[in-house]
Amino acid sequence: MIDNATNTTPRHFASIAKMMSISLMLALLTACTPSVVTVSSPDGNLNFHLSVTEGQSMISIDYKGETLLSDSPIGVEFEDGYFGGEVKVTAGKPVAIVDDYDMPVGKTSHVHSVSNELVATLKNAAGRQVQIYMRAFDDGVAYRYLIPEQKSMKSLAVKSERMELKPSSDPVAKAMILPGHICSHEANYKTAALSTYEDSLMMDMPVFLEFPSGKFMSVTEANVVDYAGMMLMSKDGMLTGALSPRLDDSGLCVIGNLPHRSPWRVFMVSDRAGAFLESNILTTLCDPCQEKDLSWLNPGKSTWPWWCGYQAPAGMKKGDINTINYNISTHFIDFCARNGIQYHSITGIIDENDREYPWFYNEGSSTGRPKDTDDASRLCPGFEIEPICRYAAEKGVKMRVWVHWKPLSKNIEETFRQYSEWGIKGMMIDYMDRDDQEMIDFQRKALELGMKYHLHIQFHGASKPSGLQRTYPCEFTRENTLNYEVYKWNGRQLGADHDLDLPFTRCIAGPADYHLGGFRAVTMDKYAPDFARPVVTNTRSHMLAMYVVYESALHLVSDTPAAYEGQEGFDFIRQVPTVWDETRVLVAEPGECILVARRSGRDWYLGAIGNSRSKHEFTFDAGFLGEGDYTMTLYQDAADSESNPNNIVCSESTVKTSDRLSVGCVPSGGFAAIIKPLK
Repeated sequence: MIDNATNTTPRHFASIAKMMSISLMLALLTACTPSVVTVSSPDGNLNFHLSVTEGQSMISIDYKGETLLSDSPIGVEFEDGYFGGEVKVTAGKPVAIVDDYDMPVGKTSHVHSVSNELVATLKNAAGRQVQIYMRAFDDGVAYRYLIPEQKSMKSLAVKSERMELKPSSDPVAKAMILPGHICSHEANYKTAALSTYEDSLMMDMPVFLEFPSGKFMSVTEANVVDYAGMMLMSKDGMLTGALSPRLDDSGLCVIGNLPHRSPWRVFMVSDRAGAFLESNILTTLCDPCQEKDLSWLNPGKSTWPWWCGYQAPAGMKKGDINTINYNISTHFIDFCARNGIQYHSITGIIDENDREYPWFYNEGSSTGRPKDTDDASRLCPGFEIEPICRYAAEKGVKMRVWVHWKPLSKNIEETFRQYSEWGIKGMMIDYMDRDDQEMIDFQRKALELGMKYHLHIQFHGASKPSGLQRTYPCEFTRENTLNYEVYKWNGRQLGADHDLDLPFTRCIAGPADYHLGGFRAVTMDKYAPDFARPVVTNTRSHMLAMYVVYESALHLVSDTPAAYEGQEGFDFIRQVPTVWDETRVLVAEPGECILVARRSGRDWYLGAIGNSRSKHEFTFDAGFLGEGDYTMTLYQDAADSESNPNNIVCSESTVKTSDRLSVGCVPSGGFAAIIKPLK
């Protein structure tokens, strides 16, 4: 059996199984005789080359006649070093792969994928082998390693993975800069010519590249399972791969049994800046879901009382811990029931002195620093969760909880089983702050148990997604962003420009938890931190648009009930779905603006945001709607929204598919729209 199996179609699986029987090597510092193998995209525009010459394996990528990456060394270093010497390369003919699959959560409900795959086998004089799987789609290419069983290797021990990407020109790179492998994976983005990046800057993937010719590339990885995550580092105008090391002081990044597969190294390519948000490459490169009955999945929106300071109902009398938290929860549950919000979250509990601490068993721990005695399967003394779950069920609202990963990991299956028995339907798992092999394995275990016990998962303080919502559709969303929680203490790190960086970087990787829904907007010059009643610094129209621009099967409605009810624009939040049948990017200008259209059934939802520096006019054709006439409900900036960002104008109009539409926005603004067929 292969523990980290690749996705395959049934007819393709047999050929892979035969290849796995070949005995192994790994020598990607190889060959004295030049050898080149190539796989091309179905439309012929994109070519992916593997060359083995003068003792080195290299990849290159050309698109529509332009070389984007040239002679970029790749390889794997095992515990006993790289394998060199004379290497023979053999490759079969490219195989066409057609993959049709449904996505119960995501940006499209059905994926039809066509690609070409080529498998190259490298063998040295000692008989050791490695296989490199190369896949070409119309909108990107990818490769991964298969390390088969072999006499000279009884198990896998990887020290590093070489990947030195050499752009053929000097692209502008947009990347999240991180302090190292152990961090929350939350930071601002740097945008500059790659040649100007100082050496050894650590970058989280995806990294977005804009070439001088107007072509674009995004570098990331897919199907990260039983392996370490990878970051990129700048070096002499290149991007070099850096696997996260294990924490056991072994000097290794990956250990395991053979055969073993690496994640896919993915290069999305297009001459449209917005194409990567539409792409389904990452999910296509992951394994199909094995569970047939997914009727228990319930994507939707959720309260997030931690963000708004656990605002209690007016006049609530304080009693013991259980009474306080029961009353706070039922206040939010009633709000959900009135407004069609699917979930209420328990993020912590409050005592009679308004102090917050974990709702599960702890001995005076803070939420971010659990003690060894903390137990996520037991309740904090004096607090009862089952009455809250019963009340929510009576109101048609589902319950979810926040939990720190470390106490959860102590007795993880028992904890999942206990949550299911209490009536909990999902959880945020927080503070993982790593993507080494141990943490990647923990996340997979959580997803497997989520599928088993019918609990959705929201990863927070976590590394990027890699398409695994196909394999485990209980993964609704994950953070890996410097998000709106930061408005509570340092909102000057945020704002429209940061919001606009993410659709071209982090959001390409998959669903993004961003703590949406702040309805108290101020201009940046009037911003002040407020942990209990945070403000935001974008217009209300911008805030509504984010529910469409960002993909997430579990969008948060983070503000208080009083902040929403009776307010202009809240009806949009009530209506907007969190999973989609189709996604299109209508306008995309990095650093300037983006307009995303998503379809649910026959209804379309539009979200557009602009930067903080200038006004924008979004002009687009309505032909994407399909035949017929439509009614559009538009939420746009008011004339004075630049100085009064809570002001919003709502209007209705009839739209024909032949129309060319134009909607403007102020700096830090945007617009949202609902377009429905006329009956």
